[in-house]
Amino acid sequence: MWGLRFSGLVLQVFLAIGILGCSDSSDLPNQAACGTETTGVTSNGGPEQFGVPVTPAVYLINFLFLYIANPGDAANMPAYTAPLPTELVACLRQTPTGCPWEEYKRYFDLDGTGGSSPTPSRCECEWQPNCQLPDFQELAPRRYQVPGQINRPLGMARAAEMARLLGVDDSMILSDGEYQCVIGTEPRTNDQEIIFECVADLTDSIGNADIPLSSYGLDISPDGLLRSNCAPEAPCLEFNALLAGPLEKIMAECGAEEKFLALVTRTPFLEFGAFGNECQSDSKPACIVEAQCSRAPNADRPY
Repeated sequence: MWGLRFSGLVLQVFLAIGILGCSDSSDLPNQAACGTETTGVTSNGGPEQFGVPVTPAVYLINFLFLYIANPGDAANMPAYTAPLPTELVACLRQTPTGCPWEEYKRYFDLDGTGGSSPTPSRCECEWQPNCQLPDFQELAPRRYQVPGQINRPLGMARAAEMARLLGVDDSMILSDGEYQCVIGTEPRTNDQEIIFECVADLTDSIGNADIPLSSYGLDISPDGLLRSNCAPEAPCLEFNALLAGPLEKIMAECGAEEKFLALVTRTPFLEFGAFGNECQSDSKPACIVEAQCSRAPNADRPY
């Protein structure tokens, strides 16, 4: 009876888990309507394109799952979001499964220098209605202001603060043994491999990945294709297939079912799932959404 209840909750809310460019001139890398840190160009506002994994509800539902699994993993999620280069957006619209990293890496500021950058000034983005999360918007990552913020990880202090504000307590967190059981060790089962790879794709921040892309909601496939975390055939999209029963079985076998149920019932997990599922569904197949962004020079916060 409890197992049926658990499956119902999982099927209801987990559809959103694991997923989780506007340019005035195509020759300006990473050009953004709100302000281009690599060129010093700014404007009063306009649409920018983002990967679905960094939208508020999808980001926060992924954060909750990762935090109860392993707080260290959640701490490696991105502290800031970054709009996608227009050139990559055009390619992913045509080829959602991915575009060659070697051809598109020049549009990314991997060393964090950004060239000429304007005076820091907060850039506010308004998500399309089905990607908003009004009651928890302050906990979602903001668009970066200076290049050094791109792909910066949350860090343990900020992750712990967010978890507390979202209703997580220590009793919900998996033990080291439970966590290791869930993600497995080599040779992993197919289901464990999907979970393991999805966690890696959601946490590819500076210091935790050879090529950090977390602020964009992107990863690089084994074939060298740059893609959204929720692209067709990506591990985090395949994770959804585990929700029909395998994930429940894994949690039960690892002794973590009670903790997972507490997460679902004692945090805004269901609310995030409802918003995130809508946002992700409407973004298929490229898993890219638009936000209207503009500068807010008189407002600032450290996150």
